[in-house]
Amino acid sequence: MVKLEAMGFLTKPHTSAGRIPSREALKFYIGKLSEKLDEKSQSEQIHLNLKSHHNPEDLSKSTAEKISALTNYLTGVSFTGKDETVKGIYFTPLNEGILLVIIVLDSGNIKEIPVKMDYNVSLETLKILTNYFNQIIMDTPLQDLSELLRTSLKNTALEYTVNSVADHIREDLDQPRKFSGYSGFNHLIQQISEDTDTLRALYDDLEAKQLDSIIDVTDSDGVDIYLGDELPEDYHSISIITTNFKLAGFDGNLMIIGPEMMGYKKVIKLLHAINNQSTKGSE
Repeated sequence: MVKLEAMGFLTKPHTSAGRIPSREALKFYIGKLSEKLDEKSQSEQIHLNLKSHHNPEDLSKSTAEKISALTNYLTGVSFTGKDETVKGIYFTPLNEGILLVIIVLDSGNIKEIPVKMDYNVSLETLKILTNYFNQIIMDTPLQDLSELLRTSLKNTALEYTVNSVADHIREDLDQPRKFSGYSGFNHLIQQISEDTDTLRALYDDLEAKQLDSIIDVTDSDGVDIYLGDELPEDYHSISIITTNFKLAGFDGNLMIIGPEMMGYKKVIKLLHAINNQSTKGSE
């Protein structure tokens, strides 16, 4: 015990408390555990038994609910939108100088893009645009829609209006499209009930759908664990375990959030298996 304390692996939270594992001890334990579980998880099969969803938002929610039920921790799932095809497009005035473009996609998603115009477009013109484009855009990949609009009405009185719409659609598509679902905040309330500041910060991030912005997960290719000073100051009392994976053709990120003394073995084992399985394309 003395040697472990001298190595920094044991600590006392206050003078009258017993010794508990320090963060350094946790990191050492997690490192060794991850090595073993990564090897064992290669042959493990994870069946989430998810219902088929074409809508990535519904898929993210149901995946988060399933994994939170397996782990009993707060779970966040984010999917990046894949290529979708256009089923319809509608033009309608929003208010003076603002045109609203409504794009209906094969996934069931509806994109609404406001377009600021230098002049008001008549209802008759918008009706003509809607009727015309709905004859030619059916099943066009969303990424190709802007160029299709731009080239379809060249050298006509409507060219300027259509080009403005095409520019705004391109700007919108240049932004990463993320669909996030969360489940299990009630677990965390019970697990760190005394840490109201962290709970409040997490709740705010959940409401703003910004939970995945706490850490940078874009380049992760395995299972990563963050705790203590590896997290923002508001989150020093929790641990986050995350992995990137694929499901139903979507690129996704899975994030498990719990107290520092969480059940690492069970969670890391699950995430390694999900990561390895999706890498092999077996999902």
